[in-house]
Amino acid sequence: MDPQEAETLCRNAIDLVVGNGVEKDASKAADIFRSVADSGYPEGMFGLAELLYSGNGVQKDVRSAMRLYENAASAGNIPAAFRLGNILLSEGDFSDPGKGREYVQSCCDAGFEPAYGCMGDVCFYGIGASPDQKTAAVWYGRAASAGDPVSMFKLGCMYESGNGVDVDPGRSSEMFRRSAEAGFPEAQFKMASLTYDGIVDGGKKASFDWYSRCSERIPVAKFNMATMLLSGDGVPPDKEGAFKLYRELADSGDADSMFQIGRMYIEGDGVRQDPEEGFRRIGEAARMGSAEAKQLVENLRRRQNTQMIHIDGAEE
Repeated sequence: MDPQEAETLCRNAIDLVVGNGVEKDASKAADIFRSVADSGYPEGMFGLAELLYSGNGVQKDVRSAMRLYENAASAGNIPAAFRLGNILLSEGDFSDPGKGREYVQSCCDAGFEPAYGCMGDVCFYGIGASPDQKTAAVWYGRAASAGDPVSMFKLGCMYESGNGVDVDPGRSSEMFRRSAEAGFPEAQFKMASLTYDGIVDGGKKASFDWYSRCSERIPVAKFNMATMLLSGDGVPPDKEGAFKLYRELADSGDADSMFQIGRMYIEGDGVRQDPEEGFRRIGEAARMGSAEAKQLVENLRRRQNTQMIHIDGAEE
């Protein structure tokens, strides 16, 4: 098998794994990777190791995967070295932080950009050596320059707190913004908070827009959107829209949103007034753990005959 044939076979195997123009068949892909690996090509070793590590198309076998990653890394395959390094840093029974750190460092030295942020974490948390936030900031900076939004966010946090670097609000905000614009939900939430508080230009309308970008990933962002719509805080009031957002959150188990729905039913805010349904929702919110709902239920019990106002779930 010559190098060109090995490369073609690996591409065919990858297509079988991801279903690129063909029906997915990870088992067949494993056979192809194995034939390439047996011929001594590190790309085949890496591909087969990936399937063994995940148990995709073959029985999961982390130990065998690690041997293949190590052989591929020894033959110069940098992604294999990076994967092996990550396993050694965190994979329970196979953990060897010192050796894992060496693999990640070797990937960084080879200019493998995905390793930069990982090396930042290794230095920040002191994995395999003492913590070194200053060096962590350097690696996060390199990862950020390479376009990694997670490292941008972490670097923003460091400039905000002065951890490993001098406090620099401007640099911090820049990192948060870049990360947010690259789609990192935590950074989008952070930008929402910064613009709402006036620390970053844009005002509450911009804050609402940032919350909307991360609302499907961060439930509290959706809650904040609903609260802003309910009171018209920086956006045109939309009580019906607020009720819809609260209800989505309540249906997924959010106690505070369930409490808000109860209040809105009682007051007829954004929904047809229905005190009985409102009290039922507040009782459910209390059962789910809402502190406000529990307090309200307790106040009602003190002031009124609970036989006249039945609050489902409150007894629990």
